Amino acid sequence: FGSSFNAALHLWVYQPVSSHRNPIFKFVMGAMKLFCFVLAASSGMVSSTNVVQLRGSNAHNLWKGTGAMQPTVVARTLSKVEGEWRSQALQFVECNSESNHGDCGAVAGTFQKSCATVVNAVVSASSGDRATVHEYMGVVCDEPQLSGWKQSRCQNFAQAMLDTMTANDYENREHLNIKGFCTGYWKNMSTAEGARVAQEHEMQAKRLEAEKALKAKRAQAAAEAAAADAARKRVKEEADARRKAAEARLQEKKKRLQAEVARRAAEQKQKAAERIAALKASTELKAAKKAAAEKKARERSEAARKAAEAQAAEADAKLKEAEKQTQETREKVLEAEAAKAVIRGARPAKASSGAHAPTHAKTASPVPNKASGDLKIATTNTMRTSPKKTVATGKQASK
Repeated sequence: FGSSFNAALHLWVYQPVSSHRNPIFKFVMGAMKLFCFVLAASSGMVSSTNVVQLRGSNAHNLWKGTGAMQPTVVARTLSKVEGEWRSQALQFVECNSESNHGDCGAVAGTFQKSCATVVNAVVSASSGDRATVHEYMGVVCDEPQLSGWKQSRCQNFAQAMLDTMTANDYENREHLNIKGFCTGYWKNMSTAEGARVAQEHEMQAKRLEAEKALKAKRAQAAAEAAAADAARKRVKEEADARRKAAEARLQEKKKRLQAEVARRAAEQKQKAAERIAALKASTELKAAKKAAAEKKARERSEAARKAAEAQAAEADAKLKEAEKQTQETREKVLEAEAAKAVIRGARPAKASSGAHAPTHAKTASPVPNKASGDLKIATTNTMRTSPKKTVATGKQASK
């Protein structure tokens, strides 16, 4: 951009005097041409490709062919951009005024991009010269397209740029804090928009209050007029009322008689319905109680049957156990009797041996005692289990 811009500046400054009388003003006009196209690009009127072409080597010729040669065009484009910025600030204020608002920073980001584009264009077009920017923006802001609040916003924007720029052209071109400038300008603009909206709301509230008071006054006047009409009609209506009162009394008496007849009929009908409902409820209650009693009887019978089956099963098990013990006792008795027989058969031999075997006799004597002990134990067990067997058998038989 620098070489093309300097070349264009060289051509403008060193043209013959007849073609232009003020080279510095020509420079400012050239800067305004570039600013116009950048503003148009930021507002969607010119593509970003055209803006890039403006910064090429043929920028001077392109400006001549665009027709955007006057400050009026720049002011008209800036007017549209300021309208968009105001709309964005209003969206931001309304978003923050909501109690459950989401992310309100998106609209601020859109402004940041547009603002940075405009500031870069102004700085680039002026080569960072603060005085040029002052004269440049002064011409644009005085155009009739920027009137009222738009002119005020243009002047504020220009002054904020001048406050951010320094006297060093190079620092302005290379290290200007554009982001900080746009952030501060956005804060001031959104604050001003918020105050404007609040003021408009206040004015609207006052206007609504005035309209409400006017409506109340008109309503009072209408009420007074209606009262006057009512007073005029009252005399006529009173006469009609007296005439109609007699007719109404007669009709009322007739209605009372009809109502009394209808009431009595309704009472009789209701009483009959209540008796039928009570009879039905009593029948249903008896049926429910009967069903519940039958259900309980069935449950008790089923429980008794299951208990009897369980007791029978237990008795069978005990009977089998007793039979098993009896069988074992019999086997032990048989074993004891067999042992006794063996002992009886061995006694003559021991008698013939005499005193030569006293030890063997003492050793063999416990055998019959052990057998007889087992026999007693078995007999006792049999006697203990016999009553249980009898009881179980009796329960099974009764079942």
